[in-house]
Amino acid sequence: MNKQIILEGKTIAYELERKSVKNINIRIRADGSIHVSANRYVSGRTIEQFLLEKSDWILKALSRMETKKEAELYEHFGEQEIRGVIENICREVYPYFREKGIPYPVVKFRKMVSCWGNCRPKQGILTFNLNLRYAALECVRYVVCHEFTHFLQANHSPAFYKELEKVCPEWKPLRMQLRDVPLKKTAK
Repeated sequence: MNKQIILEGKTIAYELERKSVKNINIRIRADGSIHVSANRYVSGRTIEQFLLEKSDWILKALSRMETKKEAELYEHFGEQEIRGVIENICREVYPYFREKGIPYPVVKFRKMVSCWGNCRPKQGILTFNLNLRYAALECVRYVVCHEFTHFLQANHSPAFYKELEKVCPEWKPLRMQLRDVPLKKTAK
């Protein structure tokens, strides 16, 4: 259902989806549209109050999206080249995980619109976004380390980040740098 709210004097359109979730969730998509999901028992007033509380974050995210759309994307690697880069990084970081009893995973690639990578620990599969070719090498390495760490911690708990820091001590600034790279290529 399409809705609107006024945030700091700006009329913002958003799509509201009612589904079985515990929290109110906000996702700003690559095209700049806003998607909100909430449990069907949460009142419209509560959702609007939540959006008002998050207005600073929403407006900053929309501003960043506009900046990304305006900026020319720089392709650090070709589509085939990024596959080899990621596979090399996987082999480079794997010894740490082998010592922890993790078998070498199946590595897959595809274009994704909402994440840089995905780990399926039970299946032993890592999938990486081909649009990592627009990210700097250090950021690609961070994503590989992040996804490998999910074999040890399948969530984003403090224990996950403590483990990630062991293989990628500079993960915080790299994560911030990666936020400036669009997940989905938007420029020509």
